[in-house]
Amino acid sequence: MGPPPAKRHPVFAALYDRLMGNPRPRERRLRAELLAGLRGDVLEIGVGVGNNWPFLLRDGIRYVGIEPDTAMLERARKRASALGLTVDLRCAPAEAIPFPDGSFDAVVSTLTLCTVDDPERAIAEIRRVLRPGGELRFWEHVRPAGAVAGRLFDVLTPVWGMVAGGCHLNRTTMASLEAGGFRVRVDRQFRMLLLPMVVGRAVPDEAGGALY
Repeated sequence: MGPPPAKRHPVFAALYDRLMGNPRPRERRLRAELLAGLRGDVLEIGVGVGNNWPFLLRDGIRYVGIEPDTAMLERARKRASALGLTVDLRCAPAEAIPFPDGSFDAVVSTLTLCTVDDPERAIAEIRRVLRPGGELRFWEHVRPAGAVAGRLFDVLTPVWGMVAGGCHLNRTTMASLEAGGFRVRVDRQFRMLLLPMVVGRAVPDEAGGALY
């Protein structure tokens, strides 16, 4: 099976850049806490416009970022140039990470797994490129637990996806990570703009299961 075709959502990329490209203090603190302590070779999937760079482009980290949306990638490259940064950015989807097995000490995903076309395949790819002892650091929004709210998100997802770059409001990402052979630790749960958010880390484990 070949990689999914490249995406291009110029209107969404422009709105995202304008609305999310300058994170508020709460979001910056969250990203800083999530990414603290990372070292070695780090891959970010779904770079967006580079909101994680202040916490990843530092001594001790060899950073690579992939982004499947060419419009978003163009904005990320322009931002890097404007800031005088040299950043290794590739156009690639999470479902087909263009690196050999065991290439990275950590993978970072912030508000990304909601947009991939095939989350199971993306999770398998993340696991494939992690070295032994490596980990996934994630911040994702997920489907609400309540029956009524969950069903509402199911109904809204097709329309939302058309205007939000393919974002799914109803992804059960924690269950998908566990099914994909990860042990998951949830560090924080909260709501932002009415969306249930989950922040944590996951490590490959042949036995599967969850670690909270």
